[in-house]
Amino acid sequence: MSCKIVGFENGPLELECENIEVIQEEQRLEHKNPAYLCRCGASKNKPFCDGSHTKAGFVSKNDISKEVLQSYEGKELTVNFNRSICSGASKCVQGLASVFKSGDGSHWIYPDEDSTEKIINQIKACPSGALSYTQKGEIHIDSRKLAMINIIKNGPYNVEGVSLEGFHIPTHFSPSKYALCRCGHSKNKPFCDYSHAQKAWKD
Repeated sequence: MSCKIVGFENGPLELECENIEVIQEEQRLEHKNPAYLCRCGASKNKPFCDGSHTKAGFVSKNDISKEVLQSYEGKELTVNFNRSICSGASKCVQGLASVFKSGDGSHWIYPDEDSTEKIINQIKACPSGALSYTQKGEIHIDSRKLAMINIIKNGPYNVEGVSLEGFHIPTHFSPSKYALCRCGHSKNKPFCDYSHAQKAWKD
């Protein structure tokens, strides 16, 4: 991938890409290259940085000591879930409720309750890359080639086709499909961990 995102300590994300779609509320945003994306949640010019991180006292440090990893074994495949990078998009529950059951965080995925093909397709629909699967001993992690950032209202940057450089790499991480925090509250920066909803953050 020729496009990349890097981060400034206690500051914004730098997006360097000559040809990328940045979409907000179904509209393509004009932007400079490089573009500086706010991740403190305080900019008055969202999604772009306006220097508010300094006044807001934003700290970009990652605060988790251990990832929350879960695996759910079925007859045909095992579904892997990295809760630490889940943005709470709920596409899994909404798309295949027979397998992905909300309400029980300790045991909520049932890989034998629908076809392998449907489960794999639903895993690929996860925008944060928190879901992957293991089949015949091989881990399968979804990937994207087309560079795009979809800015979720009151939520994260859903990034596709852009390499992330200079950050720790989570377990079962997709280097070309992930969700980045823009509210400033995530404990697992730069990744979204659903803190925007828990803190009722509004953009």
